[in-house]
Amino acid sequence: MQNKTVGFTLAEVLITLGIIGIVAAMTLPAVINRTQSKELETQFKKVYAELNQVAQMFKKDYGISVSEYASSIPWISSTNSASILIPKIMVYFKGAKLIDDTKFKSQDEEGNVKSVGYDIYTMNGSKLKMGPCDDSGFYSEGGGRIYSFVGDKVASGNDGPVVCVDINGMKRPNKYGYDIHIFYFTTDGYVYPMGQPHKDNPENSTITDATSANFFVTGKSYCKSTSNVRNQAACAYYAIQNVNPQGEGNYWQDFLGKNK
Repeated sequence: MQNKTVGFTLAEVLITLGIIGIVAAMTLPAVINRTQSKELETQFKKVYAELNQVAQMFKKDYGISVSEYASSIPWISSTNSASILIPKIMVYFKGAKLIDDTKFKSQDEEGNVKSVGYDIYTMNGSKLKMGPCDDSGFYSEGGGRIYSFVGDKVASGNDGPVVCVDINGMKRPNKYGYDIHIFYFTTDGYVYPMGQPHKDNPENSTITDATSANFFVTGKSYCKSTSNVRNQAACAYYAIQNVNPQGEGNYWQDFLGKNK
């Protein structure tokens, strides 16, 4: 019997590789999206847990909650309140340091309004000069995350202050609702995601300057893709539940996937 070599022709190999390439091109973006979404979800949950640990340690050390301490600070200005309280909070984060002292109404040498030192965006990609947490500068810590705070007055018996966290630091996308989320300290020594009601901050208001009560919002209208950062203020509430605020499905894949 004669020996015969069995194999594929060049045309068959090229066709097979072409099919594999087409399938990969169709599925790879979805795989990457799921991976990135899962990474953000994991980082978000870690930040949320650490914020609550910090709130509890603060209460143990000072005998009162962050909110109660904030309301006890003699009121002079938002800058004064933040300058007293925020360093006391950040000491609980390893490697914490001020990386950008830009604040609300900060100006450059020519009198122009300054922008924060790293690019931040709304959910639809509109660039922001500053975020809603703009009274105390921007802090980094050992994990690479970036923290900023609302330094407005916290009235006695009210929750606050509000804190914004970029859960993956300088790494993109640096968008509210994606890797930047808003939380607030509560009177009983915890941290809630913005949008979750609490007994001492029950009323819906808006994201404006004045007092800490003006930074509490709830509802799906405060978690949607627009150029106004106010519309992403309550996304943390839906993120922690992994619920799509604008339809069916979950938050991290379905909701964010539709808003890329």
